[in-house]
Amino acid sequence: MKNNEEKQIDGTSNEVREQFLTEPLGKLIAKNLISAVAAMVMMGLYGIVDGILIGRRLGPGPMASINLLFPVLALTIGLATMVGVGGNAKISVLLGKGDKEKARGVFSVVLVLGVFIGLVSSLSINLGFEGILAFLGTDPELGAYASEYLKAYHLFFTPIILFFIMERSVRNDGCPNLATGVMIFTSILNIVLDYLFLFPLNMGLGGAALATGISQSLGACIFLGYFLRKTVKKLSGLRIGTTTGCWSEIGGIVGNGSSELFSGLAVGVTTLFYNRQILEYTGSEGLAAFVLVQYFLILASQIFIGMATGAQPIFSYNYGAGCYERVRGTLKRVMGAGLIVSGIFFLLICWQTEGLVSIFIIDDPKTASLSMEVAGYISWSFIFMAIGILGSAYFTALEQAVKSLSIALLRGLILIMIGLAVFPIFWGGNGIWFTTVFAEGVTAFLVLIFLWKKPLTDLKDGSCGHTSGPILRFEKT
Repeated sequence: MKNNEEKQIDGTSNEVREQFLTEPLGKLIAKNLISAVAAMVMMGLYGIVDGILIGRRLGPGPMASINLLFPVLALTIGLATMVGVGGNAKISVLLGKGDKEKARGVFSVVLVLGVFIGLVSSLSINLGFEGILAFLGTDPELGAYASEYLKAYHLFFTPIILFFIMERSVRNDGCPNLATGVMIFTSILNIVLDYLFLFPLNMGLGGAALATGISQSLGACIFLGYFLRKTVKKLSGLRIGTTTGCWSEIGGIVGNGSSELFSGLAVGVTTLFYNRQILEYTGSEGLAAFVLVQYFLILASQIFIGMATGAQPIFSYNYGAGCYERVRGTLKRVMGAGLIVSGIFFLLICWQTEGLVSIFIIDDPKTASLSMEVAGYISWSFIFMAIGILGSAYFTALEQAVKSLSIALLRGLILIMIGLAVFPIFWGGNGIWFTTVFAEGVTAFLVLIFLWKKPLTDLKDGSCGHTSGPILRFEKT
């Protein structure tokens, strides 16, 4: 009886693996990317709606104060991303090789790490709250707003981290529509709670933080219920398993996800320096203008992250099985789609800046005018953004941590710090806005060099037996 059950489980589990390894790439990519992008776009939109509601209800100051907190949140976000991305890449490679039991054990290890990071982060912020605000160097008004938001938000770190980790795990389990459905549901709930807490209940920024925490915690509960049901009923595919022999994988998970950790840390550090440079050269109106334009950068990056999330199991499964031609074909199609999206955002920001700014800000002509000026510079970064984000995610999915980390450090820290230190000296405030374009452009150039020069012949033949040529070749696939 037990052997029959195992055969049934293995057979059903292998169906998901076979889909990733044999389904036509166009169909497979569309199914996974559309689902993931829809979820991330919804998250980006709720972030924009959140900004609109805060801006219209509380004004530009509270909207800008949330940006001041990002250096503090970046460490927790980076650790969560490191575990989530590195862990799920490892899980997908194991599933591609057919090693389901170890994949389940690694999944359990990743969940434990997520809980640990969340609890330690919440406790650290609770104990060092006043010191954190002093470190940020906020003025009394912005500091009060930031304090209000952080006091409510840090209570939800653990479920928010688990929500992020398990969303990717559900996709690796071959259920992209479920992951997308939950993401859309939590985003809509967040918007509804935002309006309720900000307007009828008048709960201020703390209410906005509660809306995010409650909605994403509920999403984490849904995902956890999905995996608990599979574990209790011993269903096929990915589920919670024994961690015996899997704790040694922590080093590989951390190493492969280190690019995401450093990206998070780099964004925190650079945001701190961005804020200080902007306040020095343009004042609080400049910071509010930068935050406003950032909403559109975030929306674009959410789309590219969604594309990377959807493509990750395709890359990792086929890499694990040795189907390198399918890896290359997936990369070219995903990159092409990313460049099309980049062009759309560039044209949208160039032609519709005034209308977009008016959605957020009313009765503040100085901030609105400065926002349009900032958008004119930063819009050029959309041209290059897709290449950097998708390239880094590609190397992470193939467990090529050195390349992914190099891209992340350059894009997220080194180039931005160089730009912020040098460009304002020559061009003042305009040099700050140009820094984003500089970082994205140079990073895109580096990714293209990696993709063009690095052949797949260094990978051992797997069951598919395809190895040859550089990763990017101009040929029919």
